[in-house]
Amino acid sequence: MSSLKTIVHASQMLTGRGIRRKEGRHPKEQDLDTIIDGAIVADAERIHWVGKTSDLPKKYLKTKRTNLNQRQLVTPGLVDCHTHLVFAGDRSEDFALRCAGLSYEEVAQRGGGIARTVAETRRASAAELFRLAQPRIEAAAAYGTRTIEIKSGYGLSLESEIKILKVIQMLKRKYRHLTIRSTFLGAHDFPKEKSREKYLDELIKKMLPKVAREKLADACDIFIDEGYYSLDEGRRILEKAQSLKFPIKLHADELANTESAKLACELGALSADHLLQVSDDGILALAQSKTVAVLLPGTAFYLKKPHAPARRLIDAGARVAISTDFNPGTCVCLSLPTIMTIAALYLGLSKAEIFAAVTYNAAAALGLEDRKGALETGFDADFVVHPFARFEELYYQFGWAPPLMGKPFTGR
Repeated sequence: MSSLKTIVHASQMLTGRGIRRKEGRHPKEQDLDTIIDGAIVADAERIHWVGKTSDLPKKYLKTKRTNLNQRQLVTPGLVDCHTHLVFAGDRSEDFALRCAGLSYEEVAQRGGGIARTVAETRRASAAELFRLAQPRIEAAAAYGTRTIEIKSGYGLSLESEIKILKVIQMLKRKYRHLTIRSTFLGAHDFPKEKSREKYLDELIKKMLPKVAREKLADACDIFIDEGYYSLDEGRRILEKAQSLKFPIKLHADELANTESAKLACELGALSADHLLQVSDDGILALAQSKTVAVLLPGTAFYLKKPHAPARRLIDAGARVAISTDFNPGTCVCLSLPTIMTIAALYLGLSKAEIFAAVTYNAAAALGLEDRKGALETGFDADFVVHPFARFEELYYQFGWAPPLMGKPFTGR
């Protein structure tokens, strides 16, 4: 019992149990399973009990206790299921050019875009990348994120991609109170110094096997889009990844419709991400599969692009998550609550849909829905006590700053 701690008198405790029972589809208000004046008992790893404070079992009455005095809410730890957190340099100049009227593609033609970040990241040492990544991950955690996915993809060479993945392993070791998932995204773009076919060959025959052999990634991702990887190239890479036992994810149908969302569903991918240009067939495929539609509204907002068809996806029955897509070029945002605000305003998501999108469905996009995304006995004890009394205040107070509001309390 000495290792247990108890939180009592939470103003709201959103367990999300109903959302889990429905596998994240068609979330409704009642699926939040909100407990008023809630309590939770956990050790450092697992949740032991959840319910009303008045129903707290006698055997937990002598555990270490924190009283929230009905002023703060408790939710599952937020899940940021799509980020590019490890990189060097910045693209503030690119941003200024886009604000002055240039397109993303035009900026890339001037030496900006992914190529700029690749050059900076290749020059940086692993120690420098680790130093740069630490305040970023700490900022994300300050907003309530307890599980975060980090992709490689700014190396585009065997040496540099491995360097990035090893930095992510360093972050895993330092931030053990967080769950960090590593995704290999060597197929983010094509390096300028190699032919398309030569780099594809290197990805399939050298990079993926080495990443698998050294156990440096939890999943494999690819950017299938106009000007990047084709469907056929994507299939080759993803099938190789699956042969090496990697779960797969796709950057899909962002700049143009390539029917890559359909490919994601066909191959049983964990997620298809972006989906700004997803087709009706792609929406139907997502609705009929377990592949999570990960929407990144901060990126569309930042690029001034039309948003993904969130309403059509949810109404069709797809499992929809949202994420920051934190990266140096198209969404420099570590605040998942800010992304929740954009999702509410521009995607038309309800409170229950937003909650599902940053908890259970986001966990499913990482293959972690059996232990994250809900407050239930046996689930991971990475719950968060937020500095607000109600869940909707997380995204109603647009752009709030954790240092001013008070640090969220973590159950781990």
